[in-house]
Amino acid sequence: MTTIAFDRLQHLVQVPVTVGTTEYPFLVDTGIGTTVISSALADRLDGATTGETFTGRRMSGQAIEVPLVRVPRIALGDYVVEGHVAGVADLGDAFAGILGPTFFENQTVTTDPDAKTLSIQPREEFLADGPEIPLDVRRESVSADPFAQLVLPSGREITVEVDTGSDSLILDARFAADCGIDLEGPDVTTRTGTDETGYVWQRQWATIAGSVHLAAAPQTAQAAPRILFQDIIHDGLVGTGYLERYRMTFDITGARLVLGTRTL
Repeated sequence: MTTIAFDRLQHLVQVPVTVGTTEYPFLVDTGIGTTVISSALADRLDGATTGETFTGRRMSGQAIEVPLVRVPRIALGDYVVEGHVAGVADLGDAFAGILGPTFFENQTVTTDPDAKTLSIQPREEFLADGPEIPLDVRRESVSADPFAQLVLPSGREITVEVDTGSDSLILDARFAADCGIDLEGPDVTTRTGTDETGYVWQRQWATIAGSVHLAAAPQTAQAAPRILFQDIIHDGLVGTGYLERYRMTFDITGARLVLGTRTL
């Protein structure tokens, strides 16, 4: 097992990653699909351009196309991956890359929010320490996106992306009524804006009176969560505000999520 201390960039887990012989800050994100490195880092590498691109979609539907490179060596503590394929994008200066689910093939990755550690071990060595949530892992090219079933206050079951890149529980606006919410009501906070692609978005926040839970584990119910409603391409996304109530273990190859009891 490899255990690494992490820090936070807002709600995101940030870890020190060695690419070649140099250490860089990387984020870890279950919902990004594929690993991404910054344009600046790609320019410094002897990474082989594959000549291919990958097109992903933001939750609001815009297509994002990135060129793919094969990174010679990426090390996270003692865990090393050779020749990992990553997309290249302009990420700014705060961090140099984002590790996606496929970086951890055949491993389990445990995030302990109390100890602030990330532990990696071969999946066959991991002993489940809490309820196991089956994942629907949707793979396309170099990307893998995990989904699980979530039960709304109405009893309706929907499919949500398991996305630690988000801090919120996000639902498509069509499910507001299932949560007992009138999006035109006075207790709803509404904001609009335009993102860097030119897409005009509207986001609406409301605290619901009921609870939501993962269908495979009713004991994970969260009462009166504050939910972000938006027109998105998925039913919803479940983020760290829900998931980090637990010591979370992610197993992309075994298509499961294990939610262990926190130590504090």
